[in-house]
This record gives sequence, structure tokens and C-alpha cells, in this order.
Amino acid sequence: MSASPLSSNLHLLRVASSSLASSSRRHSRHYFDGSKVKSSNKEEDNVNDDILDAYKIPSTTVLSLPGNDKIEIRLIDPYTIAITPYENREEGLSRLLMYIEGKNESGQRYPPTQPLTMRYALDSDGEIVGKTMELYLGPKVNPETNPAAKTTENTKTISARVAGGELIAVMPLVGMATEDAVRRCRDIIAEEVEKTEAFELDGTGFRVSTFGPMYSLRPRDNEVSVKVTPKTK
Repeated sequence: MSASPLSSNLHLLRVASSSLASSSRRHSRHYFDGSKVKSSNKEEDNVNDDILDAYKIPSTTVLSLPGNDKIEIRLIDPYTIAITPYENREEGLSRLLMYIEGKNESGQRYPPTQPLTMRYALDSDGEIVGKTMELYLGPKVNPETNPAAKTTENTKTISARVAGGELIAVMPLVGMATEDAVRRCRDIIAEEVEKTEAFELDGTGFRVSTFGPMYSLRPRDNEVSVKVTPKTK
């Protein structure tokens, strides 16, 4: 009997989660405002792809879950973010935009990367007890050689830190990312991950990543994700 796709990838997942090796990148073709790349010039398209790839969170898709190919397991490489606690979306977004547009100690400006990610912390009963919002600061920021700019009085709630270095289970969410819709996705991820008997699901929180124009009423592409850890035998 041949091994299942999941079984044959478990060794890879365990190695990937410890080594954080990155062998391939997913390519989504959107401008920073979320619009599709439109060009009849193939060489120009290649340049656009290179620019967009440079500002994407570095990740590798390891596999799709058997039984639900909409859910992917991704390996996220370490990357530097600006992150802030918030109560409402406008509040958090305003702080982050001030910081990346130069309202920091050195006046450093950062690229308008995507996605905008919200992290939700959960208590033991599954209730939301905290929210943070973050943006990737781009590939040039490095904690050792080129650290993120320090904040000012106006942006003091923001901190820069390294995220990633982990495996996550990811599911797309079409339409509005309401709390009910997001929780349904999170529950589906939990159910499907549990079926594999190959991963431990992080019960302390989940994330929602939004792609597309930050200030727009038109539908955006969203992803719901939860950290997972390969089970050891």
C-alpha cells in the first residue's frame, strides 16, 4: 500500500519546522493596493513580480490537507513586523501608517506591504481577550544589521519584533471578515487539523490577514490562520 500524501510529508514538515528551510515561494500577483497586475509587456510583468515578491512575507507552502484542499500548511520564515494593540480597526491602522510613513525617531519610511494582519488572543474558554495589528516592514529590516526605527510619542504603542519561524494552517475567507465568519473558519481549521492526527493546534489564538486596499468598501481577500506544531511519535 502506498503512503498517503500526508504521511509522506510528515518527515518534511518536522524537518521544516526545525530548520526553517525555504525552497519555493507562492506567487500572488497583486499591487500593494490589491489590484491585479495589468500589463501586456512580459518583461514588465517579470519586474512587477520581482518587486511584489520582495515585499511578501517569506513563506513556503508545504502541503494541502487531505479532505480539505482549501487548507494549507505553510512554513513561515522569520520576518520583522511593526505591531500595536488596538480596540478598533481604524485606531490600529492609523498608528501603523503613521509609523511606516516616517513618524518615528529616525524618520525612516517603510514600504506599504501586504497583508495587514490582526492577531486575536484567546482565553481557555475561547473568548477573545486581546487584539493586535501588524505590518511586515520589508526585507531590508534586520534586527542585527538594520533594526527597525524607534518610535516617537505619537507611535509609542508600536513595537518592532521578529515574527514567523513557525508552521501555520491557513484557510481563505471570501467576503467580509466578520467575527462570526472568522470564527467559523478557525473552527473548520481546528476540525480538519485534528483529523490528520499529525499536528497540535495552538489554542491560544488565531490570525486574520487582509489583502487589498486598506480603505475601501469593496470585498478584500482574507486568510484565517492558526499556528500548528507537528506531533512527535
